Amino acid sequence: FPVTISTLATQRFTHHPPRYTEAALVKKLEELGIGRPSTYAPTISTVQERGYVVKEEREGKQRSYDVLTLSNGKINEEKRSENTGAEKNKLFPTDIGTVVTDFLSQYFPKIMDYGFTANVEEEFDEIAEGKIDWRKMLDQFYRPFHKDVEKTEETSERASGERLLGKDPLTKKNVYVRIGRFGPL
Repeated sequence: FPVTISTLATQRFTHHPPRYTEAALVKKLEELGIGRPSTYAPTISTVQERGYVVKEEREGKQRSYDVLTLSNGKINEEKRSENTGAEKNKLFPTDIGTVVTDFLSQYFPKIMDYGFTANVEEEFDEIAEGKIDWRKMLDQFYRPFHKDVEKTEETSERASGERLLGKDPLTKKNVYVRIGRFGPL
């Protein structure tokens, strides 16, 4: 019996995770135990109004890739293309949103932690059920938080809003964008 051996090799690229739609973000917040149904819509509206995210469509870009087939000792090479990065009605972070997130993550990692936020939600439930006193809960949060704020005011530099875009192909110098309140300056 003649044996036919064939192998297929397809070039693939890493794709970033898809961005959230408003509905997918609400689902993720629910999974993480963050917020309440009454707070989801105002939270999403607030981050959009403050310019931290924008809801938009992105067409994506054509990208070529290689497909190699080995069959009976012969290699066949084929070029194919795909549209990558196309997304509709998704929430994309703005440059100012990235600067704010980076600053908060650096100086206030505890409050940026999903577990912390979910725990606060549980404590709110316990307050509503009369199991814990709201003054005690706030005191336990506020004292360490106030110290973090004071330390940050003393030691942090102002978030400049500068973001490295890459290198200029001609001069090989870094190219930055400076971020204002509502986008690039």
